[in-house]
Amino acid sequence: MSCWGHKDEQLLLELLELQTVTPMEADEAGQLAQAQAAYAQAATPIGFEVVHHAPPPPAALEGAEVPVSVAERARQLGPRFLESQPSMALSLGPSVPRERTVAFNVHFDTVAPHLPVRNQRQVIAGRGAIDAKGPAVGLLAGIRAAAAEDERIGREVGVVVQVVGGEEGGAMGCYGTRLLVEEGFVGRLNVVAEPTRLGYFDRSTTSMTACIAVAGESATDDAPEQGHNATVLLGVVAFALARDLAPCVEALGAKLCVAGLHTGTAHNRVYGSGVLLVNLAYPSEEVGAQLQPLLEQGVEAALAAAARDLAAVRSGARTAADAQDICTVRWLKRALPVLANRDEEMEAVLAAASICRHAGEGDPQPFTCDAMWFQGNGHTVIFGPGDLAGNGAHTDSEFVAASELERYADGVRRLLRSFADQGAAA
Repeated sequence: MSCWGHKDEQLLLELLELQTVTPMEADEAGQLAQAQAAYAQAATPIGFEVVHHAPPPPAALEGAEVPVSVAERARQLGPRFLESQPSMALSLGPSVPRERTVAFNVHFDTVAPHLPVRNQRQVIAGRGAIDAKGPAVGLLAGIRAAAAEDERIGREVGVVVQVVGGEEGGAMGCYGTRLLVEEGFVGRLNVVAEPTRLGYFDRSTTSMTACIAVAGESATDDAPEQGHNATVLLGVVAFALARDLAPCVEALGAKLCVAGLHTGTAHNRVYGSGVLLVNLAYPSEEVGAQLQPLLEQGVEAALAAAARDLAAVRSGARTAADAQDICTVRWLKRALPVLANRDEEMEAVLAAASICRHAGEGDPQPFTCDAMWFQGNGHTVIFGPGDLAGNGAHTDSEFVAASELERYADGVRRLLRSFADQGAAA
């Protein structure tokens, strides 16, 4: 019997129509609360109750865990930043001990831009189709099927579903998932719904971001030698980091992304100021601690090389002479937790549900998501349908096939029944 039906398809289409673009990437208020309410309404016939639905408190934007970009964006938008980003927790059945609870996490915020919704031949396209409104609906369908088949689900086994914002746009879950975990909406087994090709990860990466900024003096194109050329300087630094630092970062099992570079758009001036963003994804907190000095040393070496190479160039002489003084490194986010956990009992539950752990060389690789905040709070895995790249997440062609969500729903059904069986055998 299929776990997926017409009502599930209609719920997904309704959720996709609602604009829930993260305030990190949009000025207009989104419809996150409305989307959460629609999801809760669909969950009510299963037996779910809303046990938490509220915006984050102002204190959520305090502390070292909050990326600088989030705090700055919140200052720009004022109170409506947090007001537009509520988190919701749903609970199925009477209160049971955490050891007998499975918690799921899914995010409803999306990247920009919001996309038209299309449904053709059981392939549904729209912003959030795979990341992560589609998985959210598949998750609910699987819970419904498990509860219908097994009376222990919702009675002896508790089920919690977190529905959050604050995942996209570099927010890193700091005002969404982090707060719900701290409030105790967790289980013996936690499942973060992200695309993983129906296998699971029990670890994730976490990222740190550096802003390399040049603050010099501009000049006209008639006298380029009189200014500091931030475009050239940052270009040299970007190339040096890609060439020289990337291999060192990769040797630690981490990844380097030389990202956005901006100075200006005009053709007839020398820009004296600009910024270069560099992102580093790391698999452990120990590696993360090594990356900060490695990046800073890499920038210093790149600046020294730039000063040497540009000194003999008339239009670059001033830039060369002042390179070390006008260029600084500022960390926009760093020192965030990493998910890395193993649990033989829960791995046996997953295996009994025919859900396999990604661990081979040819398997998909872990990525950064809100799962990091669950570290140390039960056993946590990342498990979902589809593939971030293959399903066009964050692109204009994002889609999901109904068959993918049906398979995911069935996986959730098997997982809950296996978890119930594990408790019965204990």
